[in-house]
Formats: sequence, structure tokens, C-alpha cells
Amino acid sequence: MLLRECFLEDRYFRIESTTHALQRMKERGIESTLVTGIILSLEDKLLEYNNSGKEIAILDQQNNLAVIIEVRQGKAVVITVIDRANIHIKDGTLLEEIAEEIA
Repeated sequence: MLLRECFLEDRYFRIESTTHALQRMKERGIESTLVTGIILSLEDKLLEYNNSGKEIAILDQQNNLAVIIEVRQGKAVVITVIDRANIHIKDGTLLEEIAEEIA
């Protein structure tokens, strides 16, 4: 499901969600606008991850959330959203931590 469309470095970029992630967001009362804001806080770094085949765990201490994504074919796909930032990161998952407040 499409959550947001935007441009990064003049390139069209999409943020989509799996059904699993949508279910977790609903269960945990997490708004999609917060999740997309957390993802977009990585800015152009998202393009560096494109087609890497790696999962990226974005930890947002301010909102106590972890957003797990994979970036492929010019889009970030939200795999899951966890309502705590202190999580176990599985081997091979890349870690990004953000500290600024996401509106």
C-alpha cells in the first residue's frame, strides 16, 4: 500500500507498506505520517540503500519507535514497525539512529 510519494535528488521515490506493517501500525496506534517522517529523515541516504538487498532498522529514540524497511526499485518498503526503539537487530540488518524530533 502506498504511504507517500516524493522526490529525492530529483528522483521520484515512493514509500510503501506491507500488509504486516499496516497491521502492526494499526494495533499499536502508530500513524503512517510519523512512519513516513522517520523514513524521510534519512533523506538522500535512502538512495544509497536502493537495491542493496539489506534491511534497514531506523531507530527513533524521540518517539520510541523502530521502523524496519528495505529499499528496492526506487521505493522504501516498510516491513514492520515496532513500538520501542530498544530492539534486537538481526545479523545483516543495517542500523540508522535518528535523534531529531519528527513532526
